[in-house]
Amino acid sequence: MTTPSRTLIFLFVFLPAILAKGNILEDILPNPCKCCQENETRLHMYLHQFPHLPGVTNRNEYTMVSSPEPIGFGTMIVHDWVLTTGLSATENVVGRLQGFHLQAGQATTSWYTAHTIVFRDGSFAGSTLEVSGITEVKPNGEWSITGGTAAFASAHGTIKFINSQSSTATDAIKELDIHVFHTPEPAV
Repeated sequence: MTTPSRTLIFLFVFLPAILAKGNILEDILPNPCKCCQENETRLHMYLHQFPHLPGVTNRNEYTMVSSPEPIGFGTMIVHDWVLTTGLSATENVVGRLQGFHLQAGQATTSWYTAHTIVFRDGSFAGSTLEVSGITEVKPNGEWSITGGTAAFASAHGTIKFINSQSSTATDAIKELDIHVFHTPEPAV
Protein backbone atom coordinates (compact mmCIF):
# COMPACT_ATOMS: atom_id res chain seq x y z
CA MET A 1 0.00 0.00 0.00
CA THR A 2 1.32 3.41 -0.94
CA THR A 3 1.67 5.99 1.79
CA PRO A 4 0.46 9.55 1.20
CA SER A 5 4.02 10.85 1.30
CA ARG A 6 5.16 8.54 -1.55
CA THR A 7 2.15 9.58 -3.63
CA LEU A 8 2.97 13.26 -3.14
CA ILE A 9 6.62 12.70 -4.05
CA PHE A 10 5.54 10.83 -7.19
CA LEU A 11 3.23 13.70 -8.18
CA PHE A 12 5.85 16.38 -7.58
CA VAL A 13 8.48 14.47 -9.56
CA PHE A 14 6.32 13.51 -12.52
CA LEU A 15 3.79 16.37 -12.61
CA PRO A 16 5.94 18.61 -14.86
CA ALA A 17 6.33 15.77 -17.36
CA ILE A 18 2.61 15.06 -17.27
CA LEU A 19 1.77 18.74 -17.80
CA ALA A 20 4.28 19.06 -20.63
CA LYS A 21 2.51 16.24 -22.45
CA GLY A 22 -0.91 17.57 -21.40
CA ASN A 23 -2.43 17.40 -24.86
CA ILE A 24 -1.00 14.22 -26.33
CA LEU A 25 -3.84 13.99 -28.83
CA GLU A 26 -3.06 17.36 -30.45
CA ASP A 27 -0.62 15.68 -32.86
CA ILE A 28 -3.28 13.18 -33.85
CA LEU A 29 -6.37 15.46 -33.69
CA PRO A 30 -5.25 19.07 -34.21
CA ASN A 31 -7.52 21.81 -32.93
CA PRO A 32 -9.60 22.96 -35.93
CA CYS A 33 -10.22 26.39 -34.41
CA LYS A 34 -7.25 28.62 -35.08
CA CYS A 35 -8.94 31.83 -33.94
CA CYS A 36 -7.53 35.23 -34.76
CA GLN A 37 -6.03 37.30 -32.02
CA GLU A 38 -8.42 39.89 -30.58
CA ASN A 39 -7.19 43.47 -31.03
CA GLU A 40 -7.74 46.45 -28.76
CA THR A 41 -8.19 49.95 -30.19
CA ARG A 42 -8.61 53.28 -28.40
CA LEU A 43 -9.85 56.33 -30.29
CA HIS A 44 -10.48 59.91 -29.18
CA MET A 45 -13.04 61.68 -31.39
CA TYR A 46 -15.75 64.33 -31.40
CA LEU A 47 -19.46 64.01 -32.16
CA HIS A 48 -21.22 67.07 -33.61
CA GLN A 49 -24.99 67.28 -33.14
CA PHE A 50 -26.77 70.11 -34.94
CA PRO A 51 -30.16 69.95 -33.18
CA HIS A 52 -33.59 70.09 -34.78
CA LEU A 53 -34.35 73.52 -33.35
CA PRO A 54 -35.63 76.75 -34.89
CA GLY A 55 -32.78 78.76 -36.38
CA VAL A 56 -30.43 75.80 -36.88
CA THR A 57 -29.97 75.69 -40.65
CA ASN A 58 -27.49 72.82 -40.86
CA ARG A 59 -29.37 70.40 -38.58
CA ASN A 60 -28.33 66.77 -38.77
CA GLU A 61 -31.31 65.32 -36.95
CA TYR A 62 -35.05 65.41 -37.49
CA THR A 63 -37.98 64.78 -35.14
CA MET A 64 -39.98 61.86 -36.56
CA VAL A 65 -42.46 61.41 -33.70
CA SER A 66 -43.37 64.27 -31.41
CA SER A 67 -45.06 63.52 -28.10
CA PRO A 68 -47.52 65.60 -26.07
CA GLU A 69 -46.48 63.70 -22.93
CA PRO A 70 -44.61 65.43 -20.11
CA ILE A 71 -40.91 65.88 -20.97
CA GLY A 72 -41.63 64.45 -24.42
CA PHE A 73 -41.88 60.79 -23.42
CA GLY A 74 -42.04 58.81 -26.69
CA THR A 75 -40.45 61.47 -28.91
CA MET A 76 -38.27 59.91 -31.61
CA ILE A 77 -35.50 61.73 -33.48
CA VAL A 78 -33.49 60.32 -36.39
CA HIS A 79 -29.89 61.54 -36.55
CA ASP A 80 -26.89 61.63 -38.88
CA TRP A 81 -24.32 63.20 -36.57
CA VAL A 82 -20.80 64.15 -37.71
CA LEU A 83 -17.71 62.36 -36.32
CA THR A 84 -14.40 64.25 -36.37
CA THR A 85 -10.92 63.93 -34.92
CA GLY A 86 -10.92 67.60 -33.86
CA LEU A 87 -13.23 70.21 -32.36
CA SER A 88 -14.22 71.71 -35.71
CA ALA A 89 -17.26 70.09 -37.36
CA THR A 90 -15.84 70.68 -40.84
CA GLU A 91 -12.23 69.54 -40.45
CA ASN A 92 -10.99 65.97 -40.17
CA VAL A 93 -14.43 64.41 -40.69
CA VAL A 94 -13.89 60.64 -40.44
CA GLY A 95 -17.44 59.36 -40.32
CA ARG A 96 -21.07 59.64 -39.25
CA LEU A 97 -23.22 58.36 -36.40
CA GLN A 98 -26.44 57.29 -38.10
CA GLY A 99 -29.43 56.12 -36.09
CA PHE A 100 -32.09 57.40 -33.75
CA HIS A 101 -32.71 58.48 -30.20
CA LEU A 102 -35.99 58.38 -28.36
CA GLN A 103 -37.12 59.88 -25.09
CA ALA A 104 -37.57 56.76 -22.95
CA GLY A 105 -37.89 58.31 -19.49
CA GLN A 106 -41.32 59.19 -18.12
CA ALA A 107 -40.08 61.11 -15.08
CA THR A 108 -36.63 62.27 -16.22
CA THR A 109 -34.98 63.15 -19.51
CA SER A 110 -33.43 59.87 -20.61
CA TRP A 111 -32.78 59.32 -24.33
CA TYR A 112 -32.30 55.76 -25.57
CA THR A 113 -29.73 56.08 -28.36
CA ALA A 114 -28.96 53.48 -31.04
CA HIS A 115 -26.70 54.21 -33.98
CA THR A 116 -24.08 52.84 -36.32
CA ILE A 117 -20.76 54.64 -36.50
CA VAL A 118 -19.88 54.55 -40.20
CA PHE A 119 -16.20 55.31 -40.80
CA ARG A 120 -15.77 56.98 -44.20
CA ASP A 121 -12.20 58.30 -44.07
CA GLY A 122 -8.99 57.46 -42.27
CA SER A 123 -7.51 54.09 -41.42
CA PHE A 124 -10.92 52.57 -40.54
CA ALA A 125 -12.76 53.65 -43.72
CA GLY A 126 -15.39 51.08 -44.65
CA SER A 127 -15.73 49.80 -41.08
CA THR A 128 -18.67 50.23 -38.71
CA LEU A 129 -19.44 50.02 -34.99
CA GLU A 130 -22.89 49.27 -33.55
CA VAL A 131 -23.56 51.46 -30.50
CA SER A 132 -26.43 51.84 -28.04
CA GLY A 133 -27.14 53.25 -24.61
CA ILE A 134 -28.85 55.93 -22.55
CA THR A 135 -28.06 59.65 -22.76
CA GLU A 136 -29.26 61.61 -19.74
CA VAL A 137 -29.08 65.28 -18.88
CA LYS A 138 -25.63 64.90 -17.35
CA PRO A 139 -22.30 66.18 -18.60
CA ASN A 140 -21.05 62.64 -19.23
CA GLY A 141 -22.17 59.09 -19.92
CA GLU A 142 -21.34 55.77 -21.51
CA TRP A 143 -22.64 53.73 -24.45
CA SER A 144 -21.97 50.09 -25.25
CA ILE A 145 -20.39 48.77 -28.45
CA THR A 146 -22.24 45.61 -29.45
CA GLY A 147 -20.81 44.77 -32.87
CA GLY A 148 -19.00 45.96 -35.95
CA THR A 149 -17.81 45.16 -39.45
CA ALA A 150 -14.56 45.05 -41.47
CA ALA A 151 -11.67 46.22 -39.23
CA PHE A 152 -14.06 46.12 -36.26
CA ALA A 153 -15.57 42.65 -36.85
CA SER A 154 -16.88 41.01 -33.67
CA ALA A 155 -16.50 44.30 -31.82
CA HIS A 156 -17.40 44.88 -28.20
CA GLY A 157 -16.46 47.65 -25.82
CA THR A 158 -17.56 51.04 -24.53
CA ILE A 159 -17.70 54.68 -25.54
CA LYS A 160 -17.36 57.15 -22.70
CA PHE A 161 -18.51 60.65 -23.58
CA ILE A 162 -18.46 64.08 -22.03
CA ASN A 163 -20.15 67.26 -23.20
CA SER A 164 -17.46 69.54 -24.59
CA GLN A 165 -17.08 73.05 -23.21
CA SER A 166 -16.76 74.16 -26.84
CA SER A 167 -20.44 73.31 -27.45
CA THR A 168 -22.81 76.02 -28.65
CA ALA A 169 -26.59 76.21 -29.02
CA THR A 170 -26.24 75.13 -32.66
CA ASP A 171 -23.40 72.56 -32.29
CA ALA A 172 -23.67 70.21 -29.31
CA ILE A 173 -20.22 68.59 -29.15
CA LYS A 174 -19.48 65.39 -27.26
CA GLU A 175 -15.92 64.22 -26.67
CA LEU A 176 -15.80 60.46 -27.24
CA ASP A 177 -13.30 58.01 -25.77
CA ILE A 178 -13.84 54.83 -27.76
CA HIS A 179 -12.43 51.60 -26.29
CA VAL A 180 -13.11 48.65 -28.59
CA PHE A 181 -11.99 45.04 -28.74
CA HIS A 182 -12.31 43.42 -32.17
CA THR A 183 -11.20 40.55 -34.37
CA PRO A 184 -10.55 41.85 -37.89
CA GLU A 185 -11.90 39.83 -40.79
CA PRO A 186 -9.20 38.00 -42.72
CA ALA A 187 -8.36 39.41 -46.14
CA VAL A 188 -10.18 37.58 -48.91
